[in-house]
Amino acid sequence: MTAPLEAAGDVRTWTCESHGEVYGELPGAVSMIWRCPTCEAEAMRQERAFLAERRRYAWWRNDSGIPARYRSATPAHVQPLSPGAKTLASAAARYSQTLSERLDAGEGLVLLGPPGLGKTLALAAIVNAACREFRGPVYAVWPDVLAEVKAGFGGSRDDPRREAAERLRDAPLLALDELGVKGASDFDHAELFGLVDYRYRETLPTLVAANATPNNFAALVGERIADRLLESGPLIVLSGDSQRGKVALDGPDAMPPPPSEITVRTHGHGRWSERRIHAPDGRP
Repeated sequence: MTAPLEAAGDVRTWTCESHGEVYGELPGAVSMIWRCPTCEAEAMRQERAFLAERRRYAWWRNDSGIPARYRSATPAHVQPLSPGAKTLASAAARYSQTLSERLDAGEGLVLLGPPGLGKTLALAAIVNAACREFRGPVYAVWPDVLAEVKAGFGGSRDDPRREAAERLRDAPLLALDELGVKGASDFDHAELFGLVDYRYRETLPTLVAANATPNNFAALVGERIADRLLESGPLIVLSGDSQRGKVALDGPDAMPPPPSEITVRTHGHGRWSERRIHAPDGRP
Protein backbone atom coordinates (compact mmCIF):
# COMPACT_ATOMS: atom_id res chain seq x y z
CA MET A 1 0.00 0.00 0.00
CA THR A 2 1.38 3.42 -0.94
CA ALA A 3 1.24 6.12 1.69
CA PRO A 4 -0.66 9.21 0.55
CA LEU A 5 1.27 12.11 -0.85
CA GLU A 6 0.74 15.23 1.18
CA ALA A 7 1.10 18.34 -0.97
CA ALA A 8 1.01 22.00 -0.12
CA GLY A 9 1.88 24.07 -3.14
CA ASP A 10 5.17 22.67 -4.37
CA VAL A 11 5.96 20.93 -1.05
CA ARG A 12 5.82 17.13 -1.21
CA THR A 13 5.92 14.77 1.77
CA TRP A 14 5.15 11.14 2.53
CA THR A 15 4.47 9.34 5.80
CA CYS A 16 6.14 6.01 6.60
CA GLU A 17 3.38 3.58 7.53
CA SER A 18 5.68 1.68 9.89
CA HIS A 19 7.33 4.50 11.82
CA GLY A 20 4.88 7.34 11.28
CA GLU A 21 7.78 9.51 10.16
CA VAL A 22 7.10 12.29 7.67
CA TYR A 23 9.78 12.75 5.01
CA GLY A 24 10.16 14.40 1.66
CA GLU A 25 10.54 18.13 1.02
CA LEU A 26 10.47 19.38 4.58
CA PRO A 27 10.60 23.01 5.72
CA GLY A 28 14.19 24.02 6.35
CA ALA A 29 15.66 20.92 4.70
CA VAL A 30 18.63 21.51 2.42
CA SER A 31 17.59 18.74 0.03
CA MET A 32 14.78 16.31 -0.63
CA ILE A 33 14.58 13.33 1.72
CA TRP A 34 13.46 10.46 -0.51
CA ARG A 35 13.41 7.67 2.07
CA CYS A 36 12.22 7.27 5.64
CA PRO A 37 15.32 8.03 7.77
CA THR A 38 14.30 5.51 10.43
CA CYS A 39 13.88 2.77 7.82
CA GLU A 40 17.30 3.59 6.41
CA ALA A 41 18.91 3.54 9.86
CA GLU A 42 17.34 0.14 10.59
CA ALA A 43 18.51 -1.20 7.21
CA MET A 44 22.06 -0.07 7.99
CA ARG A 45 21.88 -1.72 11.42
CA GLN A 46 20.76 -5.01 9.84
CA GLU A 47 23.52 -4.81 7.25
CA ARG A 48 26.19 -4.20 9.89
CA ALA A 49 24.89 -7.10 11.99
CA PHE A 50 24.80 -9.38 8.92
CA LEU A 51 28.38 -8.54 7.91
CA ALA A 52 29.64 -8.86 11.50
CA GLU A 53 28.05 -12.31 11.77
CA ARG A 54 29.75 -13.40 8.57
CA ARG A 55 33.11 -12.08 9.79
CA ARG A 56 32.73 -14.00 13.06
CA TYR A 57 31.85 -17.17 11.20
CA ALA A 58 34.75 -16.77 8.74
CA TRP A 59 37.15 -16.26 11.66
CA TRP A 60 35.84 -19.32 13.49
CA ARG A 61 36.02 -21.49 10.39
CA ASN A 62 39.33 -20.31 8.94
CA ASP A 63 41.40 -18.53 11.59
CA SER A 64 40.41 -19.67 15.09
CA GLY A 65 42.46 -22.87 14.89
CA ILE A 66 39.60 -25.03 16.18
CA PRO A 67 40.26 -28.62 14.99
CA ALA A 68 37.54 -30.19 12.86
CA ARG A 69 36.85 -32.80 15.54
CA TYR A 70 35.89 -30.09 18.02
CA ARG A 71 33.79 -27.77 15.85
CA SER A 72 30.64 -28.97 17.59
CA ALA A 73 32.13 -28.69 21.09
CA THR A 74 30.08 -26.83 23.68
CA PRO A 75 30.37 -26.76 27.49
CA ALA A 76 27.52 -29.29 27.58
CA HIS A 77 29.86 -31.86 25.98
CA VAL A 78 32.20 -31.71 29.01
CA GLN A 79 30.66 -34.63 30.88
CA PRO A 80 30.97 -34.78 34.70
CA LEU A 81 32.08 -38.42 34.74
CA SER A 82 34.41 -37.88 37.70
CA PRO A 83 34.80 -35.30 40.49
CA GLY A 84 37.55 -33.52 38.53
CA ALA A 85 35.52 -33.59 35.32
CA LYS A 86 32.55 -32.15 37.21
CA THR A 87 34.72 -29.20 38.25
CA LEU A 88 35.95 -28.83 34.67
CA ALA A 89 32.41 -28.92 33.26
CA SER A 90 31.32 -26.26 35.72
CA ALA A 91 34.34 -24.05 34.95
CA ALA A 92 33.87 -24.32 31.16
CA ALA A 93 30.18 -23.45 31.43
CA ARG A 94 30.80 -20.56 33.82
CA TYR A 95 33.60 -19.09 31.69
CA SER A 96 31.50 -19.36 28.51
CA GLN A 97 28.49 -17.73 30.16
CA THR A 98 30.49 -14.79 31.53
CA LEU A 99 32.90 -14.16 28.68
CA SER A 100 32.78 -10.37 28.76
CA GLU A 101 33.57 -10.20 32.46
CA ARG A 102 36.36 -12.79 32.19
CA LEU A 103 37.99 -11.08 29.23
CA ASP A 104 37.75 -7.64 30.80
CA ALA A 105 39.50 -9.02 33.88
CA GLY A 106 42.11 -10.87 31.82
CA GLU A 107 41.16 -14.09 33.59
CA GLY A 108 42.44 -17.38 32.21
CA LEU A 109 42.32 -21.05 33.18
CA VAL A 110 45.02 -23.61 33.92
CA LEU A 111 43.96 -27.22 33.28
CA LEU A 112 46.31 -29.94 34.50
CA GLY A 113 45.95 -33.71 34.38
CA PRO A 114 46.62 -36.89 32.41
CA PRO A 115 45.54 -37.27 28.77
CA GLY A 116 41.94 -38.03 27.88
CA LEU A 117 40.16 -36.14 30.68
CA GLY A 118 38.55 -33.40 28.58
CA LYS A 119 41.09 -30.59 28.69
CA THR A 120 41.15 -30.03 24.92
CA LEU A 121 37.38 -30.39 24.78
CA ALA A 122 36.95 -27.68 27.41
CA LEU A 123 39.35 -25.29 25.64
CA ALA A 124 37.59 -25.82 22.30
CA ALA A 125 34.15 -25.35 23.87
CA ILE A 126 35.17 -22.00 25.36
CA VAL A 127 36.78 -20.77 22.12
CA ASN A 128 33.69 -21.83 20.15
CA ALA A 129 31.51 -19.86 22.55
CA ALA A 130 33.79 -16.84 22.29
CA CYS A 131 33.73 -16.93 18.47
CA ARG A 132 29.94 -16.65 18.56
CA GLU A 133 30.27 -13.33 20.38
CA PHE A 134 33.26 -11.67 18.75
CA ARG A 135 36.04 -12.10 16.23
CA GLY A 136 39.57 -13.08 17.19
CA PRO A 137 39.72 -15.99 19.72
CA VAL A 138 42.45 -18.53 18.91
CA TYR A 139 43.11 -22.16 19.82
CA ALA A 140 46.66 -23.40 19.24
CA VAL A 141 48.68 -26.52 20.04
CA TRP A 142 51.94 -25.18 21.46
CA PRO A 143 54.30 -27.89 20.07
CA ASP A 144 52.82 -27.21 16.60
CA VAL A 145 53.49 -23.48 17.02
CA LEU A 146 57.11 -24.17 17.99
CA ALA A 147 57.55 -26.54 15.07
CA GLU A 148 56.30 -23.87 12.69
CA VAL A 149 58.64 -21.24 14.16
CA LYS A 150 61.63 -23.56 13.82
CA ALA A 151 60.68 -24.57 10.28
CA GLY A 152 60.63 -20.88 9.40
CA PHE A 153 64.29 -20.55 10.28
CA GLY A 154 65.05 -22.99 7.50
CA GLY A 155 63.50 -20.64 4.96
CA SER A 156 64.11 -17.06 3.95
CA ARG A 157 64.50 -14.22 6.43
CA ASP A 158 60.95 -13.07 5.75
CA ASP A 159 59.40 -16.55 6.08
CA PRO A 160 56.05 -15.90 7.84
CA ARG A 161 56.40 -19.11 9.84
CA ARG A 162 58.99 -17.39 12.00
CA GLU A 163 56.20 -15.21 13.38
CA ALA A 164 53.86 -18.09 14.36
CA ALA A 165 54.16 -17.33 18.08
CA GLU A 166 54.17 -13.58 17.52
CA ARG A 167 50.79 -13.79 15.77
CA LEU A 168 49.22 -15.16 18.97
CA ARG A 169 50.29 -12.26 21.18
CA ASP A 170 47.28 -10.00 20.76
CA ALA A 171 44.47 -12.54 20.44
CA PRO A 172 41.61 -11.32 22.66
CA LEU A 173 41.38 -14.89 23.99
CA LEU A 174 44.09 -17.51 23.53
CA ALA A 175 43.79 -21.22 24.32
CA LEU A 176 47.17 -23.00 24.37
CA ASP A 177 47.03 -26.78 24.39
CA GLU A 178 49.73 -29.37 25.15
CA LEU A 179 51.98 -27.13 27.22
CA GLY A 180 54.93 -28.61 29.07
CA VAL A 181 56.20 -31.19 26.61
CA LYS A 182 59.25 -32.92 28.07
CA GLY A 183 62.63 -32.10 26.64
CA ALA A 184 61.87 -28.45 25.89
CA SER A 185 64.95 -26.45 24.98
CA ASP A 186 65.98 -23.02 26.21
CA PHE A 187 64.68 -21.63 22.93
CA ASP A 188 61.30 -23.30 23.52
CA HIS A 189 61.06 -21.81 27.01
CA ALA A 190 62.10 -18.38 25.75
CA GLU A 191 59.41 -18.40 23.04
CA LEU A 192 56.73 -19.43 25.52
CA PHE A 193 57.87 -16.94 28.14
CA GLY A 194 57.82 -14.09 25.62
CA LEU A 195 54.24 -14.92 24.68
CA VAL A 196 52.91 -15.53 28.20
CA ASP A 197 54.70 -12.54 29.70
CA TYR A 198 53.36 -10.16 27.05
CA ARG A 199 49.80 -11.37 27.56
CA TYR A 200 50.21 -11.23 31.34
CA ARG A 201 51.40 -7.60 31.18
CA GLU A 202 48.58 -6.63 28.82
CA THR A 203 45.95 -8.55 30.89
CA LEU A 204 44.97 -10.65 27.90
CA PRO A 205 43.31 -13.92 29.01
CA THR A 206 45.16 -17.15 28.30
CA LEU A 207 43.71 -20.63 28.78
CA VAL A 208 46.24 -23.45 28.99
CA ALA A 209 46.14 -27.24 29.22
CA ALA A 210 49.04 -29.53 30.10
CA ASN A 211 49.55 -33.21 30.81
CA ALA A 212 51.10 -32.30 34.13
CA THR A 213 50.49 -32.20 37.87
CA PRO A 214 50.72 -29.19 40.20
CA ASN A 215 54.03 -30.61 41.43
CA ASN A 216 55.79 -30.77 38.06
CA PHE A 217 54.04 -28.04 36.06
CA ALA A 218 56.59 -25.36 36.95
CA ALA A 219 59.47 -27.70 36.13
CA LEU A 220 57.99 -28.43 32.71
CA VAL A 221 57.16 -24.90 31.58
CA GLY A 222 59.49 -22.85 33.80
CA GLU A 223 58.76 -21.12 37.09
CA ARG A 224 58.30 -17.64 35.63
CA ILE A 225 55.75 -18.92 33.13
CA ALA A 226 53.89 -21.03 35.68
CA ASP A 227 53.70 -18.12 38.14
CA ARG A 228 52.15 -15.79 35.56
CA LEU A 229 49.63 -18.37 34.33
CA LEU A 230 48.55 -19.43 37.82
CA GLU A 231 48.15 -15.82 38.93
CA SER A 232 45.95 -15.04 35.90
CA GLY A 233 43.37 -17.77 36.33
CA PRO A 234 42.10 -20.60 38.51
CA LEU A 235 43.84 -23.97 38.53
CA ILE A 236 41.78 -27.09 37.81
CA VAL A 237 43.46 -30.42 38.52
CA LEU A 238 42.03 -33.52 36.85
CA SER A 239 42.57 -37.17 37.66
CA GLY A 240 41.02 -40.53 36.88
CA ASP A 241 40.60 -42.76 33.86
CA SER A 242 40.57 -41.49 30.30
CA GLN A 243 37.18 -40.44 28.95
CA ARG A 244 38.08 -41.03 25.33
CA GLY A 245 35.29 -42.97 23.66
CA LYS A 246 32.85 -42.12 26.46
CA VAL A 247 31.94 -38.63 25.28
CA ALA A 248 30.23 -38.29 21.90
CA LEU A 249 30.95 -35.05 20.09
CA ASP A 250 27.72 -35.14 18.17
CA GLY A 251 25.37 -32.39 17.18
CA PRO A 252 25.66 -29.49 14.75
CA ASP A 253 28.62 -27.18 14.48
CA ALA A 254 28.90 -24.70 17.31
CA MET A 255 28.49 -21.93 14.73
CA PRO A 256 25.98 -22.60 11.94
CA PRO A 257 26.72 -20.99 8.56
CA PRO A 258 25.13 -17.53 8.29
CA PRO A 259 22.93 -16.64 5.31
CA SER A 260 24.67 -15.54 2.13
CA GLU A 261 22.26 -12.61 1.77
CA ILE A 262 19.53 -10.76 3.64
CA THR A 263 16.61 -8.63 2.49
CA VAL A 264 15.85 -5.28 4.09
CA ARG A 265 12.60 -3.37 3.63
CA THR A 266 12.44 0.42 3.49
CA HIS A 267 9.82 3.07 2.78
CA GLY A 268 10.77 5.54 0.08
CA HIS A 269 9.04 7.70 -2.51
CA GLY A 270 5.82 6.89 -0.71
CA ARG A 271 6.01 3.12 -1.19
CA TRP A 272 7.69 0.04 0.26
CA SER A 273 10.67 -1.54 -1.48
CA GLU A 274 13.05 -4.39 -0.74
CA ARG A 275 16.82 -4.41 -1.10
CA ARG A 276 19.06 -7.47 -1.03
CA ILE A 277 22.41 -7.32 0.72
CA HIS A 278 24.89 -9.98 -0.39
CA ALA A 279 27.92 -11.34 1.41
CA PRO A 280 31.10 -9.70 0.03
CA ASP A 281 32.74 -13.07 -0.62
CA GLY A 282 29.61 -14.50 -2.23
CA ARG A 283 29.98 -17.76 -0.32
CA PRO A 284 27.08 -19.42 1.55
